[in-house]
Amino acid sequence: MTALLPTGPVLTRPRLGALPRAGGRFLEHAWFQPVPWAQRWRYEELDITTAIYLIADADHRLRWLGQANRADGLPGRLARHHADLDRRAVFTKIRVLQLVHDTPDDVLNAIEGRCADLLGIRESMRPRRWPSARNWHALVI
Repeated sequence: MTALLPTGPVLTRPRLGALPRAGGRFLEHAWFQPVPWAQRWRYEELDITTAIYLIADADHRLRWLGQANRADGLPGRLARHHADLDRRAVFTKIRVLQLVHDTPDDVLNAIEGRCADLLGIRESMRPRRWPSARNWHALVI
């Protein structure tokens, strides 16, 4: 399980504080009050289709940084995670950077990559990989 779900840093307020800026002009809302994994259905009421999300374990350590940009939105993406027994066993809290609905894919990728850089997880959470943030500033600001 640990190879599939590497452990990242503890998600402290200072560490989370820089992430909303990664969304730049595409940020709609930062939902950073942790929602229990068992209550992830709350996001269905918000109709979030495009987002960067962070999932933590019981010790507040990052276990997953991902993106939602699909027809079924964030709830559909979270449902696919919930179907995975290894993930379900460790996922306890979720936080979301809601982005504007029509955020282009290259921008979404750059924002996710920027979040990975700000969290410093490219090395510590291997073998997971995230998109490059190389053009983040030009795309997002």
